[in-house]
Amino acid sequence: MRFFICCIFSVLTVSFAHTQETNTTSLALKEKISKAKNSGDALMSTLELIDFYEHTDLVKWKQSILSLYANQKRYSGQKSKQLVELIYAEYLFKTGNTSQFKSNFLKKMSNVTFTSSELTFRLDRLRFEYEFLNKRWVLAKQIADSSLIKLRGSRNNAKNSLIYQDLSRFYLARMKRDSAYWSSNQAISYAKRSQKREILVRALQNQAGTFGYFLDLEGAVQKELQAIRLAEELHIDRLKIHSFMEIARYSMLVENWNEALGYLKRANQLARGFNDLHATALVQLSYSKVYLNQGNAIRAMYNAQKASAYFEKENDLFHLAQCAHSIGNIASFRGNLNLAQESYNQAIAFYSKEKMATNLAEVYQDYGQLSIQIGDMKQAQRFLDMSVSSDQLIQSIGLIERYKLLAQISMKNGELRKALNYQNSYIQFLESNSIKRNDSKIAELTSSNLREERERLIELQQRRIEQENKEQEILMLQNDRVLYISLIVIFAIVFSLVILILRMKQVRSRQEQREAELSQTLLRTQMNPHFVFNAMSVIQSYIYENNPEKSSQFLVNFSRLMRLILENSPKEFISLELELEILDKYLSTQKMRFENRFTYALHVDDELLTNKAMVPPMITQPFIENAIEHGQLHTVKGGQINVEMKESNGNLEITISDNGVGRKKSAQTKKIRTHKSMAIDITQERIKILNKKYKFSGSLAFRDLDGQKEQGTLVTIVLPLKFDTDNF
Repeated sequence: MRFFICCIFSVLTVSFAHTQETNTTSLALKEKISKAKNSGDALMSTLELIDFYEHTDLVKWKQSILSLYANQKRYSGQKSKQLVELIYAEYLFKTGNTSQFKSNFLKKMSNVTFTSSELTFRLDRLRFEYEFLNKRWVLAKQIADSSLIKLRGSRNNAKNSLIYQDLSRFYLARMKRDSAYWSSNQAISYAKRSQKREILVRALQNQAGTFGYFLDLEGAVQKELQAIRLAEELHIDRLKIHSFMEIARYSMLVENWNEALGYLKRANQLARGFNDLHATALVQLSYSKVYLNQGNAIRAMYNAQKASAYFEKENDLFHLAQCAHSIGNIASFRGNLNLAQESYNQAIAFYSKEKMATNLAEVYQDYGQLSIQIGDMKQAQRFLDMSVSSDQLIQSIGLIERYKLLAQISMKNGELRKALNYQNSYIQFLESNSIKRNDSKIAELTSSNLREERERLIELQQRRIEQENKEQEILMLQNDRVLYISLIVIFAIVFSLVILILRMKQVRSRQEQREAELSQTLLRTQMNPHFVFNAMSVIQSYIYENNPEKSSQFLVNFSRLMRLILENSPKEFISLELELEILDKYLSTQKMRFENRFTYALHVDDELLTNKAMVPPMITQPFIENAIEHGQLHTVKGGQINVEMKESNGNLEITISDNGVGRKKSAQTKKIRTHKSMAIDITQERIKILNKKYKFSGSLAFRDLDGQKEQGTLVTIVLPLKFDTDNF
């Protein structure tokens, strides 16, 4: 119990430090992505973040890859999209989703090429895995040999080691024992010369797999223990998960269930620390086997179902079949024959389709035992015969039990010669393999490693306590200094805040004063004395002409216009309807003044009126006045002023156009040369204040309406789009 408490404490301590470092690095990489200048740089930075998550948090690693794949359209260029497909294919293979990997690789990656040697190497390894899974041995071997040829002269020992690891798996599948051992030795030799020490851990694990495949379990356990010690020295705890699970598997083969459970618990702790849900599900699958052999069927079924739910969600058909096999064994133990048969048939269907002889043989063996339990000896004989024939080339450890069961069935059926043959095969297998004889050595290796690790954890805990005591003493000595520094910092912060608040008030006061000045300037501009004088002259002319109707109409419009200007010029925003009324009154007054020598039109989106859009008061009036006065619309045949207000990209866009003489010709007149209009300066200043206040990027632009003839003028004003929510 004390050992497991120490383990948990150590894992929590490492996890906390690991989490702090992870958060810091991931934030830096995310900031790098956000500051990327183009999609290519953003993709490269995203791949850096994905690689970081693969070593720290596998849940975020998975989420990042799936997000990248779902949003790959944002990255322009064929090569960028092919790179995303490569990352996704590697993800499918690493997570054990072989069915989807094969389908995806065939559709998306079979004809892809890269100019980069690094990407070509990664693609070739995926090609090898694709051909390997499809059992196209010649093509798989050609790809691996081609990779080795490309690496000649490069002195890239890490990549050479990886290729030889692939070759060792290839020779295992082809049952070429000497070649498999030679390849695994080559992988270790290159890994030792590589600067990437992580590769050596993987090479040792690969060689352990080779030993285990050929039933040298003692050698396999020793190699896995070497990998664990090296991973500890290099502080690569995530690689220990695989070794812990493999040692647990070897312990299960020799029925050392307690050691197997201990190593599975250690693997589970690390898997949860790295958020490795896939490894956690694999541990749960192994838990189900251990608990079943310890007679705890309830815990066995719970873990098998949890693992099955995860693999079903991930569409991992291979491990789903393993879960079905385990559930079948549990159901058989509990006497639920229907569930057992259903689960066995599910596993057989997948293994038969994928031609997995060893897995198929194990299911047939357990199905045979179920038939013996039912009492159907004929069916038991058939399943056990299929089990032996499926596995006869591999000579796995399961043959021991199969020969033993076949001998018992033959004895019950009175087939004594047949029983003797199976018994001899059973004895011959025991003599040729050291598994059963060396189970005590394996148990000694695994238990001694547990003791050593327990001692290391206790020693580490003692050193940590001593270090904490020293740090506590230092902290106590520094308490007074920290207190004084804290008080100074607090005083500085408070003083800075006071200065900042006063500064903000001063800036706000200046801004309000400037807005008031602008408002007064605007008012004076709007109430142009010339316009007032001319308006009075028009009224006087109507009186002289004895035309009271026109003079009355003009006077009503003019008085209403002045009242609207006086009431609304101090406001920051007014409703669009009110602005339209002001413009209409102003234009109709000017039109009457010039005896209807021009026409005008006001166009506003209905949605802006419906939603009660707001606009700065009389923002357009100075430009309409310029169009009439300087555009000389009263001298142009068919003079026209158009004012349009619409929503554009979430902004309010206002355009004022006229078909007058144009800016160039207007500038040549004596009136313009002697007149200094303040409309542009005032409007630009108003837009500048709005931009600053509302964090906006409004603008004011001019151009000729007819660029070729240099006639007419088009003014475009872009403002923030605001709505009257209070009175909506």
